[in-house]
Amino acid sequence: MRRINSVDTVRGLSMFLMVFGHLIFWWIRPEDAWLQFWLYAFLKPLGATGFLFVSGISAALSFRNYQNTTKDSDTISMTTIRNIYLLRASFILIIAFIFNAFNALIWGGSIWEWNALQTIGFSLLLAWPLLKTSKLFRILLGISMIIGNQLILNLLLSYEGEASLFGVLFHILFFPLDQYVILIYLGIFIIGSAVGEYVYKINIIEDQIDRKYQFKNKLLIHMLLIGISLVVFGVFYQFPNFLIFNTIPSIASAIGLVIIILSSLMLIEVLEKIKTAKSYKYFFYYSYYSFTVFLLHNPLIFLFTQQLNAYFTIWLACAVGIILFGVILRATYMKLREKASLKAVLGILSFLIATRLIENSFKKKALKVLSS
Repeated sequence: MRRINSVDTVRGLSMFLMVFGHLIFWWIRPEDAWLQFWLYAFLKPLGATGFLFVSGISAALSFRNYQNTTKDSDTISMTTIRNIYLLRASFILIIAFIFNAFNALIWGGSIWEWNALQTIGFSLLLAWPLLKTSKLFRILLGISMIIGNQLILNLLLSYEGEASLFGVLFHILFFPLDQYVILIYLGIFIIGSAVGEYVYKINIIEDQIDRKYQFKNKLLIHMLLIGISLVVFGVFYQFPNFLIFNTIPSIASAIGLVIIILSSLMLIEVLEKIKTAKSYKYFFYYSYYSFTVFLLHNPLIFLFTQQLNAYFTIWLACAVGIILFGVILRATYMKLREKASLKAVLGILSFLIATRLIENSFKKKALKVLSS
């Protein structure tokens, strides 16, 4: 199937915003916290929402590609594909818990925290049974999760910190409140997977003229209108709550903005007005090495911890850091490619384990037949 560069671009942009936001949070002086507040109000929902939304699209595209692969293969079955998928998600969760454990030891906190890795790992695991359901069901379920999150939070918030059943449930679903809590971002992931189905259905059309027409007039224009409507709704519903992270207005406006950016880039790519593979290469590196970047940029917290001002030094340091990151990622891609990509390594490892499990299963069945 044709690769859609715009999907990688938006995922890379989202990871870039996460890194940029972390640098601001780590390096800004306490007296200049106002800058962090305003940047986080606009950029944090976009980074988190974009990454989970596009991850949902990628999951749906991969799932459909795997289905086609199994039809034409005598050696790979959907059982193998399922095992690869679930193993990869499990490895991400293991890494997330190790990451949380280090954070707990250094900064305090809990091994159970809804950081990006933990949320992505659980989203992948929980979404697998849903990838076979209808697009409409997934969209409605995702919306229900986002709205239901707020309703459940209102019910459980008074139990925060209590050693009771409801206190434990609050901790499981909402700790910490300012991170990527599972109901919201699993909902975004699921909605993204439904959008991925629409993209896949059009992308497999062989006739180039028909494919361009379908993308432009049947999908992307509608996506743009939906995105604009969500942004308008998010901004004006309970204004100015769209500035408060993880509220319904904030999530609605963030999803809308992500859809606008993605559909605009896809429209440019489909119409071939710009060679997107080259024009957006910088963000491709952030997408390709997303998990690697997420883990390895964390030691930068110790470089200028709460030392830089909001008027000059923070911008200079971030600009230099962003340029160096780009140079390092490009050099890494040129020299090592998938060897330095945690995502690719986990995929290869999951494939090897899954195929070995299938081989062992066949051997056991063969032994039983022989022994009988």
